[in-house]
Amino acid sequence: MESEIIQRLIESGELPTPDRIKALLQVQQQDAVSIPIKKTKIVDKDSSVEVLTKDTYIGKKYVVKDFVDYFRNRYTFYKNLISNRPEFSTATSIGRLQQGDKATIIAAVFDIKRLPTGTIKLVLEDLTGQITAIISSKKDQEVLDKVKQLVPDEVMAFKGAVGKGVFFVDDLFWPDIPVKQRNLTKDEVYVAFSGDIHIGSKSFLPKDLDKFVSWLQGKRGNPRQRRIAAKTKYVAILGDVVDGVGIFPSQEKELDINDIYKQYDVAAKCLAEIPSDKHILVIPGNHDALRICEPQPVLYKDMAAPLYDLPNVIMLPNPSTVKLHKQDDFPGVDILMYHGYSFDSFVDSVEALRLAGGYDAADKLWEFLLKRRHLAPTYGATLALPIEQDPLLITNVPDIAASGHIHKSKIGMYRGVRTISGSCWQDKTAFQLRMGHNPTPGLVPMVNLKTGHAWQLKFK
Repeated sequence: MESEIIQRLIESGELPTPDRIKALLQVQQQDAVSIPIKKTKIVDKDSSVEVLTKDTYIGKKYVVKDFVDYFRNRYTFYKNLISNRPEFSTATSIGRLQQGDKATIIAAVFDIKRLPTGTIKLVLEDLTGQITAIISSKKDQEVLDKVKQLVPDEVMAFKGAVGKGVFFVDDLFWPDIPVKQRNLTKDEVYVAFSGDIHIGSKSFLPKDLDKFVSWLQGKRGNPRQRRIAAKTKYVAILGDVVDGVGIFPSQEKELDINDIYKQYDVAAKCLAEIPSDKHILVIPGNHDALRICEPQPVLYKDMAAPLYDLPNVIMLPNPSTVKLHKQDDFPGVDILMYHGYSFDSFVDSVEALRLAGGYDAADKLWEFLLKRRHLAPTYGATLALPIEQDPLLITNVPDIAASGHIHKSKIGMYRGVRTISGSCWQDKTAFQLRMGHNPTPGLVPMVNLKTGHAWQLKFK
């Protein structure tokens, strides 16, 4: 059994340390290697957290068939989702297209080419085959604006006319989310969105973080702000708890703590100061000590053991969906938490996002992903495992979608979904300076779960 676990860890790219092997031996069931979500002690009867995302990844060697099944299942999800809408109920497959027909197809974008004339040439694909599609540069501006946002691998509906081996596109439609009727609590209760703490970095801002923790303790702010602190029952940590070790070349020059165990030890001491009546929800990020491939598991207990000792910390995979404040007469508020590693790829490759503000417009990034019902619609935008049931699909529409990673605080709204981009507790780094990033450290987005109102608190 131990040799099997070692083999699976090696195949999944994890280091088979003695502590890791021992931990997995204790939880192995029916040949599945998984890490259970910690069941956190409820420290406040007036708050609750229900974890909807389960960390049940089974390590294995991936073969071509896994990728085929991954994309087929992903396509089927979108096809069922889109064809259930009345306007697309007559959609046909590429294999059934007849020359001269007006038709709607649901297809994946296999390739995108922009010709010198301004015309867009696509290769579209479904389960029955491929077809070349043409979008003329003379189309309405609304259609041309949509074309600027196209990315490979996304699945959407195309309306147009069939020529000889060519599909002439008149319009295109994303899967999109329906308008969300948000769940609002009866009680006045708040959630604070933090993250990207980067413990261990020379650029870490401990004094600013201390101000935030002191506020949560009810020791800072005017009477109204202290009352809000008392009613803040949830603190979401959106990844990058620590700065990590060996994350990028020559990182040691930028580290104040170059031992990963000590980084997590300091992180636990910081979070331990948060009052125990507040649930702390923690997802990992690309700087944390675990695999970078998504979905990321919960932080490894052998690395981040001190965090597991805190009674009000709930360890979650990345991405995760949780229900907050669920009660007998209330279904809870659905929160989608995603670190946001795919954001870099889309800011770099989608002109429309750069023109909208790039990293300074995280609300537009969330709108981009929610329209596509996927956290990384282009395969390769993030390192993703080809799991049969794609864990990066946005199958259920959340009340709040929250992310970190880009160190830029931003609050938005898209079709009733409140979007949050968390800030950070790290000053501007040399890498960010080179990349043109403008982080906004020390800002904490807050949401009143009773009214839906969102705003930012400043601790810088």
